[in-house]
Amino acid sequence: MKKQMHLASLVYSTGLHPASWRLEDSKIEQIGSISYQQEIAQIAERGCLDAIFLADGQYISGEHTGHLSYFFEPITALTAISQVTKHIGLIGTISTTFYDPYNVARLLGSLDHISNGRAGLNIVTSQLDIEGQNHSMEALPPLAQRYERANEFVTVLKKLWRSFDHKALIHNRQSGKGIDFSFIQEINHKGKYFQVKGPINLPSSPQIYPVLCQAGTSIPGRELAAQHADMIFSIAWNQEDAKQFKDDMEQRAKLLGDNVTRPLVLPGLSVYVADTLAEAEQKAEALNAYTDIEKKIRQIEQSIGQDTTDWQLDELVPQLPRYESLTVKVGSKARYQAIQRAVEVERLTFRDLIARVDTWMGHKTIVGDPTMVADMMQTWFESESCDGFILMPPTYPDMFEAFVDKVIPILQDRGLFRTEYTEKTLRERIKREVTSH
Repeated sequence: MKKQMHLASLVYSTGLHPASWRLEDSKIEQIGSISYQQEIAQIAERGCLDAIFLADGQYISGEHTGHLSYFFEPITALTAISQVTKHIGLIGTISTTFYDPYNVARLLGSLDHISNGRAGLNIVTSQLDIEGQNHSMEALPPLAQRYERANEFVTVLKKLWRSFDHKALIHNRQSGKGIDFSFIQEINHKGKYFQVKGPINLPSSPQIYPVLCQAGTSIPGRELAAQHADMIFSIAWNQEDAKQFKDDMEQRAKLLGDNVTRPLVLPGLSVYVADTLAEAEQKAEALNAYTDIEKKIRQIEQSIGQDTTDWQLDELVPQLPRYESLTVKVGSKARYQAIQRAVEVERLTFRDLIARVDTWMGHKTIVGDPTMVADMMQTWFESESCDGFILMPPTYPDMFEAFVDKVIPILQDRGLFRTEYTEKTLRERIKREVTSH
């Protein structure tokens, strides 16, 4: 059988484009209704996608967009979505900087039971001090410390998820013995950040433990992913960067031993697709026209940590300093480096950079007809530059639905993507340590 790519989709407000909510047919008034996210999940399931993915933030977003990017807590929303879907994987984001592993083990274990083995956890350590200030911190701990905590956090999660074997539930009515405690073990974890006796008070779920994902592309993030993750969501603005990242993850996994499998690498992909290239370009231009230049410039300054007051629109963007030498926080290191590389390689003017703010965010963006989009995805996949993509539609649900209805059938006809669901659990679907029962 021909190797097939994996596809998941971000579910993010009215779309990745910050002006998506301003379109006349946007569903901005419905983002507080779970039926809206349920509808998007059902579209994803119609396209046979591996999973949907809910991001999260611990603060009010919207300074640059004018609307909320986050609304529902992800695990709560995914539990509701599980009730109107049958196959689609359900990946929720949780910050190891703010949560406790015992609570998270119960939350994700419960979702895995309720969804019959479709749960996934996207592990992040958070980026903004404003988030820490909502959790009794003046500022976030340093990056290395956050990832050290995250590593121990996931270690505890795995121990907890294996501490209560489902075989313990014997329910022997005649003897009056409902639980065989020989299948339940304390974990007695004593670490730098956590002391957890265990066991968890929830039997092991259909996947034993949910699929683990990681969205950080810093060096500590890559090390965490190599050790623990089944999938990693990356940032790559071109095929060369995607290939380098995947090869790097391959080497990191090898260094951990022969029994360690490299996590699947899924770079972000934002697609503007229509029946013709001209129509797709028109859709992108219409969206870009909604955002004013001053907001775009402020967003750029926040992303690169530079004062652009003296920059001229039609002159080349000055060389950006190495990330490590920055004296201000810029949030995502991966996005900063993607912008830095694009500025150097493509010799962008300030006007070029401003034009890309809404459609790019460091991820690969393609504007084209269905065949153009499918060709690009096939090229990246067959060159072993990635294992698939995390889709980041600029608008929901229309642009996402266009991708599902127009691009997915081409990938299926080429044998590059499934035409139906055949596996019971998300872990089986991505072929990572299948342990269902």
